[in-house]
Amino acid sequence: MTERNQRQQTQLTPVNKTKPGENDRKFIPFPANALHYIHHDRMSASRLHLYTILIDHYNVKEGAAWPSHETLSVKSGISSRSIGGHLRDLVEAGLLAIPQKGQYVPLEPLDVDAFYAKYPKAWRNYQDALKSSEERKEASHERWAEYRDKKRST
Repeated sequence: MTERNQRQQTQLTPVNKTKPGENDRKFIPFPANALHYIHHDRMSASRLHLYTILIDHYNVKEGAAWPSHETLSVKSGISSRSIGGHLRDLVEAGLLAIPQKGQYVPLEPLDVDAFYAKYPKAWRNYQDALKSSEERKEASHERWAEYRDKKRST
């Protein structure tokens, strides 16, 4: 390991999963059981990121969050023109309620079984993603084996 890599490694601090708020660090909670929502037709990583921002803005005492579209745009990197559509997609996926204009309530995600029962197309999307991943892995292993065989014969 080079000296530069050693310096970089000593400066990096991994996240403390057991006490993420230790030393006054602030973390936005992301429900682990929301990860499977990525397979919903209307979901994307940017929408899940928007969901975490809404969780961060959520006022427990008031029971809602009231960030403006401009605030959500700045914090998420999503254009202010796209925020409304992303919010509608979160509602469609069951992660957000909008009781009245400008008022947002991030909802508890469904567990995996309930989610895929409610959204069977998401289950098919997951199965397709898994199959594609396995095919890419297999192709990669085959290319690696061919490369090794070619290197041995030369």
